[in-house]
Amino acid sequence: MDPMQNVLEESVHEVFLRLRGMEAGYCHCPQCQDDVITHALNHAKPRYISGAAIGAAVTRVALTRDQAQAEVAVLVLEAMRRVQRNPRHGPEGFVATAAGGTMR
Repeated sequence: MDPMQNVLEESVHEVFLRLRGMEAGYCHCPQCQDDVITHALNHAKPRYISGAAIGAAVTRVALTRDQAQAEVAVLVLEAMRRVQRNPRHGPEGFVATAAGGTMR
């Protein structure tokens, strides 16, 4: 049995990586990054796929459309702003830029 996967998670990660450098004052620590991804995914309608290659391809293509990307961007920006307002660390934990440019 093929495992189920929420393909929206891929899209959220990609959009987050594009947007994180554009948001002034955003903390790039791993905790804040995880909090943004978690918040965005918790407020998005999941799009699950399983082993069916055609269904997975259709879902991934649908998520690349402009409207879907705009919806994901809104979710990610809102999550970034929420985490920025209420980080789970004090000022000493703030990281100004992402180390290495990647997450996880």
